[in-house]
Amino acid sequence: MKTPQRLAGLLEEGLIDEVLGQLMSGKEATVYVVRCGDAIRCAKVQGRRSA
Repeated sequence: MKTPQRLAGLLEEGLIDEVLGQLMSGKEATVYVVRCGDAIRCAKVQGRRSA
């Protein structure tokens, strides 16, 4: 999967190793399945608020 722009910083900082896929998406957030070393975890990305 191509790395979503909103998760690129976590990848560059070494906090996650790989984005495995998108788990779910809603009106307030998107949840991705990510790999951190040997662990599989979820990364929740909050939607941006409009001004």
